[in-house]
Amino acid sequence: MEPLTFDYDYLHLRVDRGIFEQFSLATPADSFRIPLRWLGATILYKKPAKPGKLYIGSVRDPGAALYGTDRQAFWYSTSPSFEIPPADEALFRAYFSEVAALADRRVVTG
Repeated sequence: MEPLTFDYDYLHLRVDRGIFEQFSLATPADSFRIPLRWLGATILYKKPAKPGKLYIGSVRDPGAALYGTDRQAFWYSTSPSFEIPPADEALFRAYFSEVAALADRRVVTG
């Protein structure tokens, strides 16, 4: 099976053999790697119609949602330091929905 990848601006996301990897092409030292079982991701929007911030990290409970993860469910999270416009959230939701299906995990909708 080919790796499942997603590129957005300078962010490169990749899933291969049950491992999720995040790479920042702007700052290569800012990478993150974790088994899908513990992966959590969410985009936090503080104000309507304003860009939000992507958080990716490990969750305390592998039963937590893989995407749309409640911030309280994170054991550790990192942000690739850029903002995501609300219109682009659907791109991330689509990618993480595919990742969740591979991991037999759920995605929070709405």
